[in-house]
Amino acid sequence: MSGNRLYRVEGLVLKTSFLGDRDVLVTLIASDGSKLTAMAWGARKLTSRKMGHIEQLNQIDVTLYRGRNMPSISQVQSMDNFQILKGNLERLSQSLYITELVDGFAMEANSNPELYTLFLDCLHALQDSNANHMIVPFFQFNLLSVCGHMPELYRCVECGHVLDSYSNRFCIELGGLLCDNCKPELWRVRFVNDDTIDILRLFNSSPNFPRSSTTSEDIYRELRSILDKSIRYWLDKDVQSSDFMDHVGRYSREQVV
Repeated sequence: MSGNRLYRVEGLVLKTSFLGDRDVLVTLIASDGSKLTAMAWGARKLTSRKMGHIEQLNQIDVTLYRGRNMPSISQVQSMDNFQILKGNLERLSQSLYITELVDGFAMEANSNPELYTLFLDCLHALQDSNANHMIVPFFQFNLLSVCGHMPELYRCVECGHVLDSYSNRFCIELGGLLCDNCKPELWRVRFVNDDTIDILRLFNSSPNFPRSSTTSEDIYRELRSILDKSIRYWLDKDVQSSDFMDHVGRYSREQVV
């Protein structure tokens, strides 16, 4: 009977919460892209071997026991603990930011394997020695895409006409570029630089995380502003780790200069 209640899941730990002195509530995104919460009973006991495996950002292979209210962790083994990320403050801040985004967009009992793959690929990209500051906006754009909110860059988001030339008017609420004839009254429209549009379209056509970047600071800030506001609009809340990541990133770039 108990064997039917056991099942294995591969996943990435999004967050943990301590319950009392002994137990840990673990939230993870499974390899099918669904979010699930499981109880690690007694994980904080000195004799438990679970605690080191269920740290935030760990990729784990976990055996769950299907309980009445929520599953509990029977066995767990780390597949990758991303120690390079955790040992570098800038990369850690970026990883915590994308983790908060995944936690916000992933849903329980809703399969989205592309979301899991994107998250895992981003962690590997950040751990790579060629990691650069364009990885986060690339992730933001593709996160919107795999969750069904990709910005419209080739047709007017209001009337649907193909944009024959560059249109530099972008609307966050409508989700894309506008032609010169459309002037929505209820939504704010902002001017966007040609180079920023080029990068967004490059993100749309490229399957791989960028391995280098020559983007100017002004274009990077505009790109991040558009993507940050788009994500905030769809999440309907602020991303708490964003300010910390940006502060660490600015400090790191100043040290390079």
